Amino acid sequence: MLQDSVNFAQKYKGYADGRVTVQLGPHTLYTCSLDLLAKVRQRASDLNVSIHIHLAESEENVNQTKEKHGLAEVELLEKTGFLGSDVLAAHCIYLTEKEMQLLAKHDVKVCYNPVANMKLAQGTTKIKDLLDLGVTVGIGTDGPASNNNLDMFQSMKVAALLQKQYYKDPTVLPAQTVLKMATIDGAKALGLEKTVGSLEVGKKADVILLDFKKPHLTPVHDFYANIVYSASGSDVDTVIVDGKILIENKNVKTLDEEEVMLKAQKTATNLLRRKAPIFKFIKDLT
Repeated sequence: MLQDSVNFAQKYKGYADGRVTVQLGPHTLYTCSLDLLAKVRQRASDLNVSIHIHLAESEENVNQTKEKHGLAEVELLEKTGFLGSDVLAAHCIYLTEKEMQLLAKHDVKVCYNPVANMKLAQGTTKIKDLLDLGVTVGIGTDGPASNNNLDMFQSMKVAALLQKQYYKDPTVLPAQTVLKMATIDGAKALGLEKTVGSLEVGKKADVILLDFKKPHLTPVHDFYANIVYSASGSDVDTVIVDGKILIENKNVKTLDEEEVMLKAQKTATNLLRRKAPIFKFIKDLT
């Protein structure tokens, strides 16, 4: 699987005029051996690509790592030389203060997935603590199995509200900070800040336009607050990617939307028919 990933990275890194970027993605410490992680670290450095890994996602798995190795997850990864500014760590819920300091020391980026973490009742990442230490945090949706609509606007709102609730402080994670996490800080987390994430000369013309002529977006006292707390993905009127208009007046211009949805439904139905033997296969393996 590692060699397949390396082959994929070699083939598609920089594909489509740089629109496709590649990361090596070892799942997590409880599914990957230290030897495999060391190989991933070396291959990523050789290929000059970044690494995506899940860290401290569940209390159970964190405890398993501690019992097996005598160290917390981030401490163990530092000991093996895995950490670096090219590492993007998802979730990071059950981190100790020392681990958070180590992430800051090695400039590891964090992907905060509030909706998925809530749906699976995994816990709450201490985002304020990470930001106070200078850690770059971007907002993620996780996958559709744990966040069904993948709406970044919803994720922004939940990201803010969950932190306010966790810290019992309504001033924690203000709207402007959240929008920054969803844009330029997300780009930094992916190593893409030189090309996307903000509207600047020399960057890709990746732009969305929101229709603010809606009852739920009126009145406007603070654009940041309206975007984070009131808007949704359905309020996006126009999507421009690298200067090319892909959606205009909510109409998709580059593909047949109904055909895509039909294929998606057929594929999902087919997967459901096959899930019983797949689950049996997994059970037999374990």
